[in-house]
Amino acid sequence: MPVPVVRDGLPLAPVARALVDAAVPLREADAVRAMFADAIQRGLCTPADLAIELAQVQRPYTALARSVLEEVTDGVRSAAEAWAGRLVLRSGLPAPQWNVAVRRADGRLIGVADAWWDDVGLVWEIDSREWRLDPGSHDRDTRRQSGFAAEGIPVVHTRPSRLRTERAEVLDELMRAHANASRSPRPRVRSELWRPDARHSSGSSSVA
Repeated sequence: MPVPVVRDGLPLAPVARALVDAAVPLREADAVRAMFADAIQRGLCTPADLAIELAQVQRPYTALARSVLEEVTDGVRSAAEAWAGRLVLRSGLPAPQWNVAVRRADGRLIGVADAWWDDVGLVWEIDSREWRLDPGSHDRDTRRQSGFAAEGIPVVHTRPSRLRTERAEVLDELMRAHANASRSPRPRVRSELWRPDARHSSGSSSVA
């Protein structure tokens, strides 16, 4: 048994343990992705907490949870972004970076892109409030998109439902946007893997 977490006098299982237990009977990866992403985005646990729990030798039937955790560790933070990642693999495009902080040349944060092609400075946004976890997320999304536009950064917007029902059309839009971006000067911005505690740090990639 895990060391309990006491809340209001009640001993409870740690969040990572509860998540892994809940994932064991599930057969749909999207359900596990949404559950893990929800807990991580709310700050209830970290990918490292889940990795420690899954490393326990007594944990059978956790193959799906392990697979989803690999996606989360790679930076995919929602089920919709995982669908997007699989779609990109079929496109022939270079693999984007996921959940990337895009910054001005002076290091000021412009926004966090769902997907980012650093070679051409292209953003792909998976537009859906259903995957956002607090009431202010829509307003933040709008400000982020305005910030990208102000810096001359091209953005492709895709609703999650289209990733399942209009794959060919989405792929065509991405490929055309990437081709168009490659013919234009890359915006003078920096990028780095997003960390919530790094709002004011300078970007790690070179300015082009």
